[in-house]
Amino acid sequence: MTFVDPDGLSGTCSACHKVSISAPRFRPSQSFCSSLISRLLLSPLPLMPQAPLRRKLLQELDDIDQAHKRARLSLYLRDLVDDHVSPFDDAAESTTSDITDTSLSSISVSSPPSCASGSDSDTSLLLTHSEIMEDYLDTIEKEIHRLRNELCTTRVLRQRHKILKSSQIHLLTTWRDENVDQFRRKVRVDPSTFDGILEKIRDHHIFHNNSNVPQAPVETQLAIFLYRVGHYGNAASPEAIGHWAGVSPGTVVNATNRVMVALLNLHDELIHLPTPEEKESAKEWVAGKGCPEWRDGFLVVDGTKFALFQRPGLHGDAWFDKNRNYSLDCQVRTTPIS
Repeated sequence: MTFVDPDGLSGTCSACHKVSISAPRFRPSQSFCSSLISRLLLSPLPLMPQAPLRRKLLQELDDIDQAHKRARLSLYLRDLVDDHVSPFDDAAESTTSDITDTSLSSISVSSPPSCASGSDSDTSLLLTHSEIMEDYLDTIEKEIHRLRNELCTTRVLRQRHKILKSSQIHLLTTWRDENVDQFRRKVRVDPSTFDGILEKIRDHHIFHNNSNVPQAPVETQLAIFLYRVGHYGNAASPEAIGHWAGVSPGTVVNATNRVMVALLNLHDELIHLPTPEEKESAKEWVAGKGCPEWRDGFLVVDGTKFALFQRPGLHGDAWFDKNRNYSLDCQVRTTPIS
C-alpha cells in the first residue's frame, strides 16, 4: 500500500503489495469507485468459458478486502511500535527524529471562521498521520461493503443486447388444415389430439393469475410443451424453442411447468384399468394382428432388436432389418393372472 504524507513524501507499507492507494491529505481518491467498477464490470467478455461473473467479481472484491485489512493491521502495528520507542536513544538523534516526525505526521487544516465569536482568525486542527490513514481506510472499507452489497443484490450485472425473435408458432394454425404432417413434426400429435388435450386443461387454475402481466394463451403454452417433449438434444433447449415460439427461455420453462401441472391433475380421470368392453376389443386386436395364442396378452405387447456383431452365416440376408443392421427380434407380452 503506497501513501503520500502531507509534506509530499511517500512511503510503502511492507504488509501489503497488491493494492496501490494514494491518500494525499485527508481526501480519498475520487476515481476509486469508478476505476474499480470499470475494471470489474466493463472488462471484455472472455472467449473461453469462465466462472460465473458474480462469483468472480466477489472473489476479486474479497482479495481487495483482504489487502485492506492487511494495510490496517500494518498501520496498527507501526503505531504500536512507535508508542514503545526506547527513551535511551541519543539526544541528537531523538531531536532530529522529533523534528522529522512532527513535519511528517501533522497537517494543519484551516477551519471556517466562527460565526458565534465573529473572529477573523482561523482555528488550526492538527491531525496525525495515523488518524488520516485510519479515516482513509474506514472510507475504503465502507466502499468495499457498498460494492459487495451491490453485487449481491443486482440481478443483471452486465447489460446484454436484446435478442430479436420471429415467432413461427402461428404456422400451426395453417398446417392443421393444409399440412397435417408438418403439424405432427412440430408438436408430435394430430390436430384432433391437440384440441382434445387443450379442452381438458384450458380451465385449470394454473393458467390464471392476478398478475398485471397476462400469461401466453393456453394453446401457445401447450404447443411449446409438446414441441419440447417431442424433441431432444439442442433442439429441446429453452433457447432454441424460444426462437421458434418467439418467447424468452424463461417463458418456455414456465409454460412447460404449467402444462405438466395441468396434465398431472388429470391422472385419476384418464389413467384407469380398461373396462370389459375395452379388454375384449384389445384381445380381438391382438389375435388379429398376432396369433390366437397371444390373445390374452392385451395389456402390453412390445418388441426390441438385439444387434448382431456380423452377418450370420445361415440365411444371412434374413437378419437384415430396416435400420441396416443384422439383428434378432424379441417380443414381450404381459398376460394378466386373472
